[in-house]
Formats: sequence, structure tokens, C-alpha cells
Amino acid sequence: MLSTIHVSAPGKLMLLGEHAVVHGRPCLVTAMDARLHMTLTRSGDDRFTLDAPDVGAHGVTGRLADAFRDGRALARGTRFIESALRVFAERIGLEEGVNIATRSDFSSQLGLGSSSATVACALFGLAHLQGVELAADRLFDLGLEAIRRVQGSGSGFDLAAAISGGTLYYENAAPRRIEPLDAPALPLIAAYSGVKADTAAYVQRVSARLAAHPATIGHVFEAMRALVIAGREALTQGDWARLGELLDMGHGLAHALGVDIPQTAALVFAARAAGAYGAKLSGAGGGDCVIALAADERRAEAEQALEAAGGTLLRVAPNAPGVRVETESTP
Repeated sequence: MLSTIHVSAPGKLMLLGEHAVVHGRPCLVTAMDARLHMTLTRSGDDRFTLDAPDVGAHGVTGRLADAFRDGRALARGTRFIESALRVFAERIGLEEGVNIATRSDFSSQLGLGSSSATVACALFGLAHLQGVELAADRLFDLGLEAIRRVQGSGSGFDLAAAISGGTLYYENAAPRRIEPLDAPALPLIAAYSGVKADTAAYVQRVSARLAAHPATIGHVFEAMRALVIAGREALTQGDWARLGELLDMGHGLAHALGVDIPQTAALVFAARAAGAYGAKLSGAGGGDCVIALAADERRAEAEQALEAAGGTLLRVAPNAPGVRVETESTP
């Protein structure tokens, strides 16, 4: 039986389909090679200790029975880890407590899916620590339950990226589809807008706009679905010029939903003016990241333009592997 295990899971960037995926439409998402790392060690009793310095949690400790009890965490920064602990204990069973420490290659401020990567790592690590076999679909179901216990909802695309890795076609319907796509040479550039987005607030904003204008916003979501379908084909064919055009249209639809802000718009237009195939905001909007596609010969110019427009380049690559064991130790 293992005493310690180190696991990691990737962050993500949305390519096409944000917000529409919350309302049952598909999306395209890619896993980034910036990873969330987690070390889990048996505690030898019924207690857990959590150290997550990237979210300001140091030495948070309690009994397993206290983890996310009645929907409340012992510390704000440990909500997702505690929720994963409780879901695992209820659905699988925990033989003893665990000490968990995390570190991240990327800031939780960037909107790269750190919460989903945390949940994927916690459940995956606990399963390996206890010698439990969890199929990917079972891991996904447990992870989605843990996330929804914290935030009340969640489409699951970021969790799918954390678990499966690579570039995915994700269909948020019944039955759910998680389809890996072959896109090894995706010429992606990512930049942070400098504004931390409030994802929940923007999801609520779009839902309110949908309630006020159901027919119009419904058509926007269907247009997003069409972009995702066309984007899947462009990805598999390596047609980056076409995919870039689809990104441009996707940004226009995001603007129609009311989630674009001056900072993201400035980065998008700067990348386009510098010769990128296309660019758009990535994720819920209201800040966070912008993505662009650029040919090798235009990449440096596009990156310089993004920086000149106030963006911070993220030195990350797409198509990263999903959640995995890094090291493990036996007694």
C-alpha cells in the first residue's frame, strides 16, 4: 500500500463554445502544459491537513468528518480539495486521513481551470493511494459532483481537459461526449488580459440575458455550436487559417453575449493587426485570457503586439497530458 503519491493535472484554455456549453452545446478545449501538482501522504489517523499556498491556505487541518461539512469548507482556498475528500469518502470510502500539499505552475488568477485540476488531482491521488481502480468516466462523475457541491453548477469541460488532456470536443448533453482530437501542431498563443474575471458573475449575466432574450441568445448559442462543429473539422485537418476565422467569429458572439471588455478586445484586435490567423477571448469573459493563432513567421510579431497592448504572454503549450502520477512511494 502506498504511503505517498505525487500527481499532477493540466490547466486548460477554451478554444470555442464558452457559455453555450453551460446550456447544453458542445465546445472545443485544450489542456495546457502548465500543471497543478499535488502530493498526498497518509496521515495515520482520521485527520487531514491541507497546504495550498497558491490560494493562501497554510496548515488547514481537521477531521475527515469536517471536510466540506454542510457545504462549508474550513478555509476558502481549500473548498475544492475538501469537497473532493468528502465525495471520495462518501462514494468510495477513505481508510484514514491524508496530508495534501499543492503547488501550481500557473496562478489561480489566470482562469486556466485550477479548481478542476485540483479536484482531478485529489480524486485521482486518493484512488491511487488506496489502490482503487477508477475508470476515467467514474473519475469524471465524482469530480463533477465535487465541483457542483462547491459552486452549484458546472458544465464539466475543464474537468474533462484535466482528466483526459489533449485537445477535446466536449458535448455537454446526454449522453455526454468527450472526444479526443488530433491537433499536435496547434499554433496557439495565450496572453493574460491583466483582469481577473469573476466567472460565476459572467455565467449569471449570460443566463440573465438568455432569460430576457431567449430567442436571440438561443440563436447565438446555436451559432456557437456551428463554430464548434466547423472548428473540430479545421483542427483535425490542420487548417489554421480557417480555424482563425472561426475564432474571430467566436469572439464576436462572445461580445454579443456581453462578456467582452476593453482589455480583452484590445488584445484581440492587436493580435489580428499583427497578422494572426484569428483571436478571441477564452473562457467566461470579463477578463482572464485571450488566445490567438499565428503562423511561425508571424508568431513573434503577434506576441509583441499582445504585450504592447497590455497583455502578459503565457509560455504554455497545448495538448498536454491529462492527470497522471508523477512519483509514488511505498512504506
